Amino acid sequence: MKYRYWIFDLDNTLHFADIKIFPLVNKKMDAYIQNKLNISKKKSALLRQYYWDVYGATLPGLIKHHQINPQDFLKTTHDLMFNNDTILFPKNIKHTLKNIPVRKLVFTNAPKAYSEKILKHMKIYRLFNGVHSIEDSNFLGKPNQHSFHQLFKDNKFKRGVMIDDVKENLIMAKKMGLITIWFSKERYKPNYVDYKIFNLQQLKRLRIS
Repeated sequence: MKYRYWIFDLDNTLHFADIKIFPLVNKKMDAYIQNKLNISKKKSALLRQYYWDVYGATLPGLIKHHQINPQDFLKTTHDLMFNNDTILFPKNIKHTLKNIPVRKLVFTNAPKAYSEKILKHMKIYRLFNGVHSIEDSNFLGKPNQHSFHQLFKDNKFKRGVMIDDVKENLIMAKKMGLITIWFSKERYKPNYVDYKIFNLQQLKRLRIS
């Protein structure tokens, strides 16, 4: 293949996090922020979302403005019990990924333990050559440019294809020279998006050159 790696986002790309997992994580984040900063539940929810909007993840904002311990935050907020009711994903995903004959990486703003646990539950962990988590990005995460540099450095590549549901992450991916695939049901396609899909099975039909 011309491109050394295909890079997959995790939440809301490989599985449907919005339905069950994100509400649980957000609740834990709100409680954590409320407790650590001694603010109301309403303010903690607003602050969580504000930092996500500004930095692409809540944690970088908490570190920068409140000196929150990142390891403690991640361990507390992502300590979840996973089962078939919480992890929802396409039934054919393992077959789909097996039939894309490229090296694959997961690039996520989620913590390592959480990511690996989900991938193992989905029985697709061994289909990936690695998981680049927010710890590997020095807690900065996408779309921070540093996180992309670290991804390239750790995996020794510069050319690749990136699939993500968050378009802000793809803006930076495009700037970094990656082929961009937007996982979305939106009808429009921004100019920084090379391909748009709404189902991972569509990846097999793309002619990327």
